[in-house]
Amino acid sequence: MGRGLLLLASGLIIVVAIIQKSMSDRLNLIPERTYDYHQEMHAQNVSNSVMEYGIREIEKDQSWDEGLSEEDFVESEVTLQVFDYDDYTDGNPDIPSDHSIDDWNQYTILLVSNAQTNNAEAYTEVAITKDSFSKYVYFTDNEPSHIYFYDGDVLDGPVHTNDRFNIIGSPVFKGPVTSPNTPNGGDPVYEDITDFASPTIDMPGSQELNNLRNNGIDGGITYSNDIYVEFKQNGTVDIYESNGWSWSPPVTYNLQDYNGVISSSKKIYTKGTIKGQVTLHSAEEVEIMGDLKYSQDPKKNPESTDLLGIISEGNVIVDKDAHKNSGSKDLEINASIMALDESFEVENYNSGSDRGTLKLTGGLQQQERGAVGQIKWGGISGFHKDYSYDDRLLSMSPPYYPRASTFSKKYWKEKPVVLNK
Repeated sequence: MGRGLLLLASGLIIVVAIIQKSMSDRLNLIPERTYDYHQEMHAQNVSNSVMEYGIREIEKDQSWDEGLSEEDFVESEVTLQVFDYDDYTDGNPDIPSDHSIDDWNQYTILLVSNAQTNNAEAYTEVAITKDSFSKYVYFTDNEPSHIYFYDGDVLDGPVHTNDRFNIIGSPVFKGPVTSPNTPNGGDPVYEDITDFASPTIDMPGSQELNNLRNNGIDGGITYSNDIYVEFKQNGTVDIYESNGWSWSPPVTYNLQDYNGVISSSKKIYTKGTIKGQVTLHSAEEVEIMGDLKYSQDPKKNPESTDLLGIISEGNVIVDKDAHKNSGSKDLEINASIMALDESFEVENYNSGSDRGTLKLTGGLQQQERGAVGQIKWGGISGFHKDYSYDDRLLSMSPPYYPRASTFSKKYWKEKPVVLNK
C-alpha cells in the first residue's frame, strides 16, 4: 500500500515536471512566434502597398511600366516589376512560371511586387486587364425614364449602366451589377455582388473603332457600300454589295481565310448560321433580317467555338419582318451586340400584332436602351423577350471586339511569406 502510494506520488511528480517543461517551452516560443508573425505581416503589408502604388500609377498613365526598386522602403528592400504581352511572347525569364493568366493578350498586364526585411520575404502577384465589352449581358450609357426592368426579367451575366436602373417589381440579377447610382424603385433580387458607387465606364471611342476598321483592311473583309451578309453553316459567308439601286451577285468568302472582321463604311444587313468567329462592323447601321444562329449551339455543346459580334456606330435594328424569315413567329439571335449611337431596337415595335419571342443568347451593349415591344390593351406589339447569357463570353470575345478604357483586376495573389533565419 505504502509502495503503491510512493509510485503514484512519483508518477505525479514526473507528470507535473513534464507539464512544467512543456509550459516553459511554450513560454519561450511565444516571443519568437510573435516576432515571426510580426515580420511576416510587415513584409506582406509592404509588398501589398508597393502593388497598390503600381496599380495607381497605371490608372493615371496606362503606358506606365517603370516599376520600382528601393533599398529602404519602410524598413524593407522592395521591387515592383511590370510585364506586358510583349514580355510574355518574348519569353521574359523574370515572369513567374506559376502565374495564373490563362489567356494573356495585348490588353493584359502582370505586376509582381517583392518586399524583403531582415527576417522575411513576401511576394504579391496581380493581373489586370481591359475587359472586352462582350462580357456584359447588359450595358447602357443611358437609361430612358420610360423603360423598366419588370417582374419576370432575368439577367444572368454581368450588368452595368452609367445611368440609373428603373425597376418595377422583382426582376432577378444573377450576375454582378454595377452603376454609379442606386436603382429607382422596385424590389430587385440580386444573387451576386452589387456596387452602386462604381465609376462610369466609357463606351468605345475612336481608337477602338479605328482598330476594327484597320483590322478589316489588314486581314479582314472591307467594303465601302451597303452590304448584305448571309452566313452559311459550312463556314462561308455570301456578301452582296449594293450599287445604290440593286444588289451585285454574291461573293463567297471562307471565314477561316480571314481574321474575322467584316467591316463596311455603310450599312450592313445580315442573317444566317455562323460557323467560326466573326465581328461585323458598320460605320452607319446594322439591320438583322432573320435568325442569326450558331452552327454549334453552346447550350447543347459547351465546346462550341462559334462566336458573333455586331458593332454598329449607329443603331442595330431588327427588321419588322425578321420574324418571318424562318416561319410566322419568333426570332433567334446568337451574338454580342453593341450599338454606339444609340440602341438595339425592333423596327415598328409599337405597331402591328404579336411577333412572338425574341430569343437572344449573348449580350447587349448600347448607348441608350431601346424597345423591342409594347404592351397594349388586349395584347402586345413587337416581341416578348427571352434573353440569356452566353457564359463563354466571360473568357472569350469575338475578334477585335472593343475593350473597356480602364483596367480591372483578373486576380490578386499573395504568395506564402518566407522566413529568413
